[in-house]
Amino acid sequence: MNTTINTHSPYVALESEPRWYADSLLEFLIPERATHGTISVFRATMPEGSGPPRHVHSREDEAFVVLEGDVLFEIDGERIAAGPGASLYAPRGVAHAFRVQSPVAVTLGIVTPGAFEQHFRELSAPAARRALPGSDTKPFDIPAVIALQAQLGSETVGPPLTADEA
Repeated sequence: MNTTINTHSPYVALESEPRWYADSLLEFLIPERATHGTISVFRATMPEGSGPPRHVHSREDEAFVVLEGDVLFEIDGERIAAGPGASLYAPRGVAHAFRVQSPVAVTLGIVTPGAFEQHFRELSAPAARRALPGSDTKPFDIPAVIALQAQLGSETVGPPLTADEA
């Protein structure tokens, strides 16, 4: 009996699904539901200073491609200044974080398996427009981020990168 899931079904979206996640715009390009959980692909538009606390995923590998702007990454303790065209990979079990250094940065995020997308969905809201959220949107709730990360098999291991660390 064949019990494998067909993850090779085509998926086409002519428009992404926009959501506001803290101070950023996330656009789900290939949601994990379309791949039966194998991968999630999203575009993130973030303002200067944006970035998560240092964290480690126990279940997911994560890749980033910088499309616009400048982003400082820290992966396994090494800091890397990345501009347009740079790509980075943070395998599961490796601490990582990033901080947007330019007024705005746009990155492509790839998470596999894709279940961690749940984190972004639970802590975000549908975006009223394809732009950064206004100052009237819900502020980033770090304790909620840490709690949900732990529930999804990730651990916060340090604070976000600061401007002084750049």
